[in-house]
Amino acid sequence: MSGDRERTASRLPQAERRRQLVDAAIAVMTRDGVRRATTRAIVNEAGTSLSVFHYCFDSKQELLDAVIRQLVGTTVDLAEASFEPGASRRELIRSGLSAYWDHVTSHPLEHLLTYELTQYCLRTPGYADVARHQYEHYGLTFVAILEALGVEGRVPLEDVGRYLAVVVDGLTVDWLARRDDGQAQRVLDLLGDHVEQMLA
Repeated sequence: MSGDRERTASRLPQAERRRQLVDAAIAVMTRDGVRRATTRAIVNEAGTSLSVFHYCFDSKQELLDAVIRQLVGTTVDLAEASFEPGASRRELIRSGLSAYWDHVTSHPLEHLLTYELTQYCLRTPGYADVARHQYEHYGLTFVAILEALGVEGRVPLEDVGRYLAVVVDGLTVDWLARRDDGQAQRVLDLLGDHVEQMLA
């Protein structure tokens, strides 16, 4: 059976193999933690081999970067799917934040994983750039969404994006620790108001 899975994997295009390994890495890390997510554990989860892993990724750092991009991409896709044509700027901001927050509360372990990844990368020699790219990606993602909505900032959009990244990141870890739904929603409302004030 494992041989059949390996032969199937070997016929997949590289992009699909990479996605398969990223999905497996997320599954292992969410279940067992980042430190236990060895390359061997990940390829076992994916039903493939170490040779396939090394064909798809130059290093574990590259895999972790891909994991982070996929986790962020999931929430971005949800936010963008929430935007209704003709909605006001206020409505777009609120719907995007709500879509993200719905994902946090329904997939808490996935969001906990993002913090585990940060801590792991900051503490592991040679991995600090992965954490830096992770947080750069957060801010740039918010900027890209704002630009796609065609808004301009009273302050530079790069600063609005960083503000969003910092506050959303802090609110998420606060909720993961305290699970205070009511206060989290009130903070999201405040955040929506503040962001609207920053935009022209």
